[in-house]
Amino acid sequence: MRVAIVGGPGIGKSTLVRQLGDLYRNGSYGEGEQGVWDPRVLADIEAGRNPVGVTAYFARLYDANYRHAATHDEPGAVVLVEGAQITLEAHIAEYPVETHPALHEVVGMGAHWCPDRTIVLTSGTDTIEKHIRLRRRPHEEVQRMIERFRLIDAEFRRLAPQHAGAVLVDRDGMEFHTREGLQAVAAAAGLPPFPEIPYEQLD
Repeated sequence: MRVAIVGGPGIGKSTLVRQLGDLYRNGSYGEGEQGVWDPRVLADIEAGRNPVGVTAYFARLYDANYRHAATHDEPGAVVLVEGAQITLEAHIAEYPVETHPALHEVVGMGAHWCPDRTIVLTSGTDTIEKHIRLRRRPHEEVQRMIERFRLIDAEFRRLAPQHAGAVLVDRDGMEFHTREGLQAVAAAAGLPPFPEIPYEQLD
């Protein structure tokens, strides 16, 4: 089962991929951002430059993730991938209208990815502002990130009903570092039970 984790900037996608990946013992394929992504991408995102180049970069990155995931796609496995075609589509809204035809061409690269489930993380602005301030990334200007989040989050909510297997999960009040938070996400997405290692009191 392939499960894509998507959502606006700062919502906790990477954290959820890592935590669910540990829970299901599959690891994480989509971890990126500073230190992993090409630094020019971060600069261009912050400045609103090179929309087609940025989108093509992520399309190629996600495509590599899906090809990697396919090598771990044995029966009964839950394979987690950060990003899906809906991610590319949602980000189109933040770029000038004249770039949209070229962006839609790039988005077509994701037509064959087809995750079984897409967890679309959504949130209120207060939660996002808290998380953006907590992570304190030097390349992020908080107010600009919040404005970007509002725009992209609205697009994810609009697009989700058009994607088979997409499930909206409101992360307000939900922590991905707790067992309860992870169980709530797994239940909302209809994921199979994760394997439990038994713990015994042997003293």
